[in-house]
Amino acid sequence: MTLLNHKRTYAFLCLFLAAQICFPCSTFMLKKGSVLIVGHNLDERGHVPGVVVINKRGVFKRGKSWYEILSGKQMPNPSLQWTSKYGSVTFNPFCRDFPDGGMNEAGLFIEEMTLRGTRFPQDESKPMIFMMQWMQYVLDNCETIDQVIQSAHDFVIDGWAWHFFTADQKGNAAVIEFLDGQVKIFKGNRLPVPAICNTKYEAEIQSLRTYEGFGGDKSIDLDNKRMPRFVDAAQMLKHYDPSKKPAVEYGFDILAQLERGVTRWSFVCDLKNLKAYFRTSRSPKIKELDLKSFDLSCKAPVKMLDIHSPLDGNVEENFHDYSLDYNRELVKKALKELGKDFENFLTSRGSTLDQVIERLAAFSESTRCKK
Repeated sequence: MTLLNHKRTYAFLCLFLAAQICFPCSTFMLKKGSVLIVGHNLDERGHVPGVVVINKRGVFKRGKSWYEILSGKQMPNPSLQWTSKYGSVTFNPFCRDFPDGGMNEAGLFIEEMTLRGTRFPQDESKPMIFMMQWMQYVLDNCETIDQVIQSAHDFVIDGWAWHFFTADQKGNAAVIEFLDGQVKIFKGNRLPVPAICNTKYEAEIQSLRTYEGFGGDKSIDLDNKRMPRFVDAAQMLKHYDPSKKPAVEYGFDILAQLERGVTRWSFVCDLKNLKAYFRTSRSPKIKELDLKSFDLSCKAPVKMLDIHSPLDGNVEENFHDYSLDYNRELVKKALKELGKDFENFLTSRGSTLDQVIERLAAFSESTRCKK
């Protein structure tokens, strides 16, 4: 296949997936005194299967592009390989090594939100990596938001329409967007509210400035579910009082406020204490884990837990060892939610659903322990 045909097919694949896989979400960071937490809602009209994964340090990996996963063909970009420096906990809609976001043992966090109009830079001289794998790369290798930002410039990220929120243990945060083929960064003074939903950050801030307490005269009514989610988040972050409510509980209050009837997962990560708390629409009781309680050396098996497990409280003992068979079943569940149109689309492009399932599921078999 010629390079031009590669690009045309790649564009078709990305446009199709942008329309089919659309997880509108909300993410925030709450920083006040000794409190440093982040929270995230994953919203979707249908069910979203998922798994919580404890990833290990010292694992060698090779990156893949989304085009390569879907088509089985490589782009001309140079390859990317790395060995993970940090262990992490991730929340994955597909399977191991393909996260929707998470936190590593250095207290670094990254998450995604849908952003229509996203257009990633193109550069054949840089490695190309699928956006989910890029997030795993970030968690494997980074401890500061500046390192995350640098990696966004160093690689060609591919996939569908997402922007990203990242935060570190020092309390720094950034929003990373890919617009008009350029990387746009909002941090420091350019990030007056550490939150993001599904609109360009600049547009969110411009809208916020029309509300009371943020420069305008529009009233904010948290009981009105028609209020913009970003405005709700800004108001609740501004008025948090640590003496009145524990941070994690308040974090889930923020996430509940941002729900619009389609939230499938909610989780809060404590970046200083390396604890994660999560619940789902199918298992609404809050579950928790301490990342420090797991053996994060690569000689120990990767641990996994169905995110919808009917549990509550500490769930560390309920994790089980990774297996290819379990990974494969996770992918089947996730891709089944995309419907028959996705399968037909793959067939029209010379691939099959079973082949894509196997490429996703078997990727983790290509990784290996280096320590």
